[in-house]
Amino acid sequence: MKTANEKKNKMTTSEKTSKYLMPNFGVRDFVVSGGKGSWLFDDKGEKYLDFGAGIAVTCLGHAHPRWAKAVAKQAAEIAHCSNLYMTRQQADLAEKLVEKLGPGKMFFCNSGTEANEALIKAARLYGKKVTGAEGKKFRIVSAIDGFHGRTLGALAATAQEKIQKGFAPILQGFSYAKYNDLKSFEEQMGDDVAAILIEPVQGESGVTPADPKFLKGLKALCKKHGALLLFDEVQCGIGRGGAFLTSQKMGVKPDGVSLAKGLGGGFPIGAVWLAKPVQDIFTPGTHGTTFGGNPLACAAALETLNVIEKEKLCENASKMGERLGRGLEKIAKKYPGKIRLTRGVGLMRAVLFTEQYPNAAVCKKLRENKLILIPAGCNALRFLPPLNVKASEVDKALNIFEKTIERL
Repeated sequence: MKTANEKKNKMTTSEKTSKYLMPNFGVRDFVVSGGKGSWLFDDKGEKYLDFGAGIAVTCLGHAHPRWAKAVAKQAAEIAHCSNLYMTRQQADLAEKLVEKLGPGKMFFCNSGTEANEALIKAARLYGKKVTGAEGKKFRIVSAIDGFHGRTLGALAATAQEKIQKGFAPILQGFSYAKYNDLKSFEEQMGDDVAAILIEPVQGESGVTPADPKFLKGLKALCKKHGALLLFDEVQCGIGRGGAFLTSQKMGVKPDGVSLAKGLGGGFPIGAVWLAKPVQDIFTPGTHGTTFGGNPLACAAALETLNVIEKEKLCENASKMGERLGRGLEKIAKKYPGKIRLTRGVGLMRAVLFTEQYPNAAVCKKLRENKLILIPAGCNALRFLPPLNVKASEVDKALNIFEKTIERL
């Protein structure tokens, strides 16, 4: 008779996932075993072209040799020591990011949601500093269909009913305006507004880029009302838009930025940059983290940035993004009954389908044909390949995509 342990060891990954993990990610029928470059492997030995990159995270591809070596070397020395002490890795990473972002200071955390929570707290502290009292200047205006995370503060900034549903009462102090509609934002402004928080490219809702004139208008609004302009570049930053920050490409400089996803090249790390006038808004006791900015995460991020520079991956993202964008537009024109439109910047692209072709079903068909994409709002699929993707891989992805669309 088999013991409980023997039965347990014979369970498949799928069975264990169903039995021991909470169901918040829905049904998952794909078991990953490894990856190399732009390719992902499953537990059956099948090979997939990964144009999801862990949702814009593995910006150097999987198992980049320089990145893997740097992480292994740091892990063998020290992985964590807490923020009660200084580490060279954290200081070097802060210096490197400030050089790229402009005069200011950094705070490190573990995710994009945490980074946005820090921005929200920074806005509240800024409001108190300006007025000298809490509750006089506290409101944050964000965009409808934006996405800033799933913790209660970030969720309150996320103006999507499906994200907020079930978590009432929602944290107060947030107002919402229409994306790319300056008048809508202007109507929400007032003396109690501490900040505008917005994505230069709305990712989760279907990859909608901001109009540069709109962002410049927001900058002027913030100046008029004494508010901070905060950019969430968690998904569109770290070279994905064709420049280190997509807002830099659009010619608008904010007062604060949240970063994550691609920053660690696959290792969890988030970051907040605050510009010089508000760089010291967090004083001892006002904010903190146990794991944020640990030596291992910072070493991973430093090597990611080094590779991006050495291999000129911002330039590659721009070049390959144009190639991908042209190819997708050509396919869209060929199948107008199936594809509504394509849009995006750099290597952050989306295809929006007509109603009779649900994105989840199309995504499954594409995976069966060995191409991995990421679903998004507006019945869209996102193309988020590594920043070092090759022209041949872009062409292969386009070929698989077109053949799949043809047979739908």
